[in-house]
Amino acid sequence: MDTYDGDPTIFTRQNAGDESLFVVFYMGVIKNEGKTAEQGRAIFDDVECVRIIIPGDKNTVIDRPASAQDKQRFSKQYGMFKQGMSEEEQVSGTRLTDWPFLTRAQCEEFRYLGIKTVEQLAGVRDDIVSRVPGLTQLKQHAQVWLGKTQSAAEAAKTSKLIADQAAQIAALQEAVRDQAARIEKMLATGVKA
Repeated sequence: MDTYDGDPTIFTRQNAGDESLFVVFYMGVIKNEGKTAEQGRAIFDDVECVRIIIPGDKNTVIDRPASAQDKQRFSKQYGMFKQGMSEEEQVSGTRLTDWPFLTRAQCEEFRYLGIKTVEQLAGVRDDIVSRVPGLTQLKQHAQVWLGKTQSAAEAAKTSKLIADQAAQIAALQEAVRDQAARIEKMLATGVKA
């Protein structure tokens, strides 16, 4: 019997897997049927919409007016939209076009599939990977690359922390030397400390 070695809370977490979705909010136009019938001409309203894409699965796209639940569930993306960011600017992660391991043609193919970042490529579902030739190796390469960049970021953060602590120690040592010099000067002039 096979056992599940992953995180069992993934099955109980609300909105589990949302981090792997490509979600973008935008201003859409929807025909207002009531006003159209009333005015006798086509009337359209501007409406906040949401587009939810499973990266790699171009056949599963949800595109509809945004509900309050969408705005809460995808609050990060909605916040970017409210800040005036365009759809393209709402992409979060390392863009495939900035990743040196893909050709321009591969970037375009992945864009067609709804994969725009290295993070999305690394998280493509296995059922989608099996349908695209060569995607298995690219997914693994993306995962390894992200792991290395995470390690490098952690090393840089640690290095900065050590440098900051060294600067604080040097400042404290200077303060101690300054206090010692003042005490020496006070003792030399006969002032009691």
